Amino acid sequence: MWNAEWKAKKNQAGFTLIETIITLVVLSIAAVGVLSVFTVGIRGSANPLVVEQAVQLAQERMDDIIGDRENAAIGFAQIIPINYPAETAVQLGFPGFSRTTTIICVSANALNTNNFAAPPCASGYTHVTVTVTNALIGSVSVETIVTNY
Repeated sequence: MWNAEWKAKKNQAGFTLIETIITLVVLSIAAVGVLSVFTVGIRGSANPLVVEQAVQLAQERMDDIIGDRENAAIGFAQIIPINYPAETAVQLGFPGFSRTTTIICVSANALNTNNFAAPPCASGYTHVTVTVTNALIGSVSVETIVTNY
């Protein structure tokens, strides 16, 4: 009786080898199409390492500016754009990066606007922006307000 259960009946349906192979080929073609969309998306996304390097370069310059402000020998009046010229990849030591610093005097009642007063600032408030640019990611900016208090 056990052998009788395992014997195929004439009207029993199932997949043939050819049908299985055709199904695998069709599914493989569909999978390649779907995965190619992900590949294009990954190529177009920003490289996290490059973004992190840009952020660190911007923060480094900002730390230099804050450090100069805290240095009693230099003083707040010396935080002027001439002391922080734009830097190229060769000067930074990081291929593909450039860094610029913008220092603008602002009044106490308009700290988020640019009035383009020339440093040293009579108001005692300076809006500092450090921007790092790379062809792969565009630009990254770090901003702060530095006060004389």
